[in-house]
Amino acid sequence: VLGAILSLLGLLIGFVLSISINGYNDRQKTEENEMLVISAAFQRTQLLDSPQKEKAEKLLHEYLDARIEFFNADSLLENKEWRITSTEKQKQLWDIAVNEARETPNPVISSVLASYSDLYLSQEKTTVSWRDQIPKIVWALLIFFAVVSNILIGYNARQEQKMNLMILVLPFLMALSLFIISEIDVPGKGVIHVTPDDLLSLKDTLAHIAKNKN
Repeated sequence: VLGAILSLLGLLIGFVLSISINGYNDRQKTEENEMLVISAAFQRTQLLDSPQKEKAEKLLHEYLDARIEFFNADSLLENKEWRITSTEKQKQLWDIAVNEARETPNPVISSVLASYSDLYLSQEKTTVSWRDQIPKIVWALLIFFAVVSNILIGYNARQEQKMNLMILVLPFLMALSLFIISEIDVPGKGVIHVTPDDLLSLKDTLAHIAKNKN
């Protein structure tokens, strides 16, 4: 019975770990996608006429900062606040492009509109992926199996004097496994989380370009 339960527990931990890793990889991909979309928006903004171009570039820099803070935030409340801020910046950018399109409708302005629309779509994809991947019922089942396994090991080893220290190995490994799974699964918090490395790299690149222009 103990061997069967330990086997099921191992399979369950492996399955749950793969789910959490897939969710983590999805969040990394959304961060990379946001960097590409924002970079494209900066390029398309150059097609606007001054002073609309300068205003749009300023908004894009503020939008980029908001997205970086979103990924750096360590609470759901901060995530929500930065998501609202970035949505407001995206709406202002959209209004600039719409007004430009009404005044001078042409394929060039349409490409600018498309790039600003992609900002919203990429942000929403990130928001969708920014949630726990493992349901609470799975956590309950995982903890139940872990507790039962440790009880059975303790019961079988109660008469073995030399196994007093060995019975601590499995609880430690189980606790470590659950800790790693929870750290990977919960977005934006804990030791293991997605960092905005690509967005920060884009910010540094833009700062370098602006410095060379000046």
